Amino acid sequence: MQRRLKFAALAFVAMSLLFTQVVAAATTIRFLAPARNTTDGQNLYQILVDTFNASQNEVFVEYEPATSDWREKVPVEFATGTAPDVIAGWESFFRSWLEMGQALPLDRYLTADLLSDFVPSHLELYQIDGMQMALPHYTGVSGIFYNKNMFDEAGVPYPDETWTWDTAVEAARKLTKRTGETVTQWGYDVHPDWDRLIQWVWENGGRVIDEGTYVGNRLYFDEEPAIEAFEFLHSMIWEAGVAAPYSVIGRWPHDMFWGGQELAIWHTGSWDVSATLERCTCDWDVAVRPMGRTGIRSAVHTSDGYMIYKGTNHPDAAVKFLLFLVSPEAQLIQMQRSNLQPARLSLGLAYATETEGARQGLNMKIFIDQTAYARPAPLFVNQQAVMDLRWPYVDRMLYQNELPVRQGMEEWARTANALMAQQ
Repeated sequence: MQRRLKFAALAFVAMSLLFTQVVAAATTIRFLAPARNTTDGQNLYQILVDTFNASQNEVFVEYEPATSDWREKVPVEFATGTAPDVIAGWESFFRSWLEMGQALPLDRYLTADLLSDFVPSHLELYQIDGMQMALPHYTGVSGIFYNKNMFDEAGVPYPDETWTWDTAVEAARKLTKRTGETVTQWGYDVHPDWDRLIQWVWENGGRVIDEGTYVGNRLYFDEEPAIEAFEFLHSMIWEAGVAAPYSVIGRWPHDMFWGGQELAIWHTGSWDVSATLERCTCDWDVAVRPMGRTGIRSAVHTSDGYMIYKGTNHPDAAVKFLLFLVSPEAQLIQMQRSNLQPARLSLGLAYATETEGARQGLNMKIFIDQTAYARPAPLFVNQQAVMDLRWPYVDRMLYQNELPVRQGMEEWARTANALMAQQ
């Protein structure tokens, strides 16, 4: 018995030494990303790192879960030359790191076949001076989630690609329930988030920033199409009475929809499929947003991506890991484990048919179809200051009904443009 224990101990020591030697022989790099859960509660990024490390012995990746202050820490690490080799990010702060010149240009590592397999606008969002500075992580696309039980009870056909704004209002009237003067079930969602609001402007033929740009230095909410779009949203809340003034009632659309009793239609996107599968108590499905009155359709996609720190001591190793992260293998893992819509267009059919949402009967194909025209939500110079204006104006104009829409939109644009002129 003692001999067997001694042999097992020696074998363990030998394997440990072998592992140490393999890691020592490999090039070690660091990967920073905030934790993202899988459907069974594991960290997706740890799974991806473990999969990559097990697949080869030339590069060893150390995963660093981002702390709460990571957005402030990373620029400091850029300045001190201590930033991680590969970094995940999204929206304005991530784009600003690229504009700071802190990302390694990737063009010489990328093939035409690879680049053609991404949504073009997702790639263009990461281009600085014509150079590709980052690659997409996943490409979630917007849509509407609807409560099938409520539609069936009201005798309203399910939403489809023929719906317009006017169709939505008429359906919402039938879906809204009242007990006396109190609304107990709301038919529609006028969502306050930036990426939902701007789609109404697009659908009305308007512009948010200069067309063909991703980071604007002027907000065009003082133009008629934008004003008309917000007046329509105001009318859904205060004239038709089919959409909730959220800050007045103290409730928010995700909780109302998940509870299955208060909201028939919720404007969100594929990024919320996993949470809704887990939390929603009703029978539900997904559809495209209604078209504007002139037949214009819109969708937004997410802006999540991966960059390589330009000061890395191991660019080739970092590129090898980055190319794994955007590979079909890794994209399938994040699709299957976290229900994330893949950035690789060639995996669209798999996403529409093989994910948990598809297995439960959701029309996941609508998210893939919309990649043909989806675009990222506009960013701004002086981003945080401009975005800080959103809630006060949305709340006062739409939910509190204390500021006329036209006046509010003109003030919003004027104030935002003054802030950007100071940048």
